[in-house]
Amino acid sequence: MNKSILLAIGLTGLLIVWMLSGSNNTATAPVNQTLQEHELMSVVVSPSSAQAIAKTITVQGQVEPNRILSLKTEIDGKVIALPITLGNRVNQGQLLVKIALKTRLAEREQAIANVKFQEQELAATQKLFSQDLESENSLSRIKANLSSAKAALAQIQYEIDNAKIFAPFAGVYDRRYVELGEYLDKGQQVLSLVDDLQLKITAMVPQQQVQNLTLGQEVIATLINGEKLRGPLTFISATSDVNTRSYRIEVLIDNKEHRRLVGMTASLAIPVNETQSHLISSSAISLDKQGRLQVKAIDNNNRVVAYTVSIVRTDADKVWLSGLPEHINLITLGQGFVISGQEVNPSI
Repeated sequence: MNKSILLAIGLTGLLIVWMLSGSNNTATAPVNQTLQEHELMSVVVSPSSAQAIAKTITVQGQVEPNRILSLKTEIDGKVIALPITLGNRVNQGQLLVKIALKTRLAEREQAIANVKFQEQELAATQKLFSQDLESENSLSRIKANLSSAKAALAQIQYEIDNAKIFAPFAGVYDRRYVELGEYLDKGQQVLSLVDDLQLKITAMVPQQQVQNLTLGQEVIATLINGEKLRGPLTFISATSDVNTRSYRIEVLIDNKEHRRLVGMTASLAIPVNETQSHLISSSAISLDKQGRLQVKAIDNNNRVVAYTVSIVRTDADKVWLSGLPEHINLITLGQGFVISGQEVNPSI
């Protein structure tokens, strides 16, 4: 056998081997493809159960003094004493302002003498009237004179009593509008007194939510510095604001330490009706195609279920959500790569 025949036989054998190997690859390709099609997306799930949680209304407000009173003078006269330094704390009944009496003391002595004289006149006239020596008209005139004299004395005594202005309640001497030696007219504003033993936080509640509020319920106020205060809801307006259609509320806060909190902004959290909610990490929440909040879970067949949810309240980095069944297997990792109805491979 010559070399040409041997070469032809070798080439033919190689061709047969090549054809057989290609046939095997072609046969295994559909099998590998089928396996790949049956590989499931792996997700991490965590069981979650609903709890009864109070729904919370959150509104913005500000801290105000419980009472602030602007004191005015009830008589005219010159300021002759301002014994309390502006900004100091005062007790109820403490002297704040003293006004000069001018000639009022002398006028009171004259008024007292006039009252005594008119009383004597009345006694004499009544005696004569009983003896038919004086007319009834004269008796009535003397009685009127006595009443007028007593009224004049009472007016003078009133002005003397009001020459001193006392604190009607304990508080802070917060503003002064007059100076020592200044002449005051009747009704002029003199100073303002702030009661800071108790404070009130005021806010406006939307008309859709005001029906859920109850007087006396506890409210949690978070100040701008992060501090939390608690107090009862003491006032709900009977009418809404004509522009915003919202209702004014007031929450009373104790301030026994007399801290300077007036004017601070505060966020009020007002619990209302309870609802069944799940505490879920904010990372597990996404948006559906309509822009609504949703979370994804798996059913008993390991298929993805998407639930539309609503926020009940927030708590640190987690959120209380409503709109879910009582018990779910929440997808906590991989929820962004699966769709509703898709079968997955869950792990805890």
